[in-house]
Amino acid sequence: MINKADVEKALGISIPISSEMQEAIQLWSDIYTNRAHWLKEDIVSLDIASAISSETARLITNGGKSWVSGSVRADYLQEQYSTYMNSIRKDTELACALGGIILKPYVLNKKIKVDAVTADRFYPVSYDSDGELTSAVFIEQQIAGKNVYTRLEYHDFNEAARMCTIQNRAYVSNDLVSLGRECSLKDIYSWRDYTPSIVVRDVNKPFFSYFKMPEANNIDRTSPVGISCFAKATEQIRQADEHWALIMWEYDGSQLAIDAPSSVFKKVNGKFAIPKRMQRLFRQTEIDSIKETTIKEFSPTIRDTSLFNGFNQILQRIEFNCALAYGTLSDHQTVEKTAEEVRSGKERSRLSMQDKQKSLEDALKHLIWIMNEYANYYNLAPAGTYEVNFEWGEGVAVDREREFLQKLQLVTAGLIKAEKLTAWYFGCSEEEAKKYIPVCR
Repeated sequence: MINKADVEKALGISIPISSEMQEAIQLWSDIYTNRAHWLKEDIVSLDIASAISSETARLITNGGKSWVSGSVRADYLQEQYSTYMNSIRKDTELACALGGIILKPYVLNKKIKVDAVTADRFYPVSYDSDGELTSAVFIEQQIAGKNVYTRLEYHDFNEAARMCTIQNRAYVSNDLVSLGRECSLKDIYSWRDYTPSIVVRDVNKPFFSYFKMPEANNIDRTSPVGISCFAKATEQIRQADEHWALIMWEYDGSQLAIDAPSSVFKKVNGKFAIPKRMQRLFRQTEIDSIKETTIKEFSPTIRDTSLFNGFNQILQRIEFNCALAYGTLSDHQTVEKTAEEVRSGKERSRLSMQDKQKSLEDALKHLIWIMNEYANYYNLAPAGTYEVNFEWGEGVAVDREREFLQKLQLVTAGLIKAEKLTAWYFGCSEEEAKKYIPVCR
């Protein structure tokens, strides 16, 4: 990441992010990419952080659909939007891992593309009274030979003036952490079409959408930056990696062996003739007494049960801290849970995923708003209204069975019509649903 002080000096701004927040983002990135500081030769990563992020993203997006409708303009937006939605699962996982992700549309050949910027590639600059991020600097780097080229894209939204200014500047240096000297955007082929400065007036939002995890930031309460979905379990993830190393050592250290003095082994050409496949089993011992020919078996009892129970307890703690249902990572058969504990764990996970879905909805609505503004600015499609639709699937975030029973009770009590329940269940209109309902005779 480019040094914050260099960015501040280059753009003449102040970046309100603390060193604690920067260190936390770097830690989450390291853990997610299996580069955590506790990993050593004998301690390997179990990929728990990646699994948590992937599973959380799956629960958020599982079976979900979103589309734009309403006019010719809406059709154009839907074409751009549907292309991006092919990447929504991957981008959601990155947002979960690093606390959030910026969705930044741009126009290329009359098409609107979306650049997904992770938390370790942008600096927050300002935010409004509601804590919503309004201005930020985005960093892109390319290496050409011995040179490192950096592009700073600064989005400055002025709420009072209803104006958004977007600046692009390029720099070249010899390393990845310093800006070096300013150069031309045309020095890099893929940057040649970027405009150094653009001003968009009469807008009420910034031209980037921030999808962040909805949990409160307990690392820096003044920061608008989100926290990782596994931020509250980083210590337990370390414990799990280290505990697994103990389990592996238990198996390695307790392997069957035969300890015997060298006198019992046959020699060929002055070397002990132990077959290669048996060398792991036999171990030569140094015996002081020449008369000593005792052969001993080394076969200690493996303490795997207690070690695995402890490992499972760590996994369950991780599940709780990451709002995952028991059994997502842990073995639910090894540690008994009451039916109420299992139910409450699933309910806690469901509610957490609903919060994340709401945050994703808000970000996608903002994304489509930006696409619409670009369509206006560059005259990409005829003017018209649009409507954003969402339909979430049957993952944890939507307890379909429970919702069905609730709606069925309303039908039975005569509070809603049967066709409304049928339409919801089969995903059709109420007129079509009437065809499914038998006529009483």
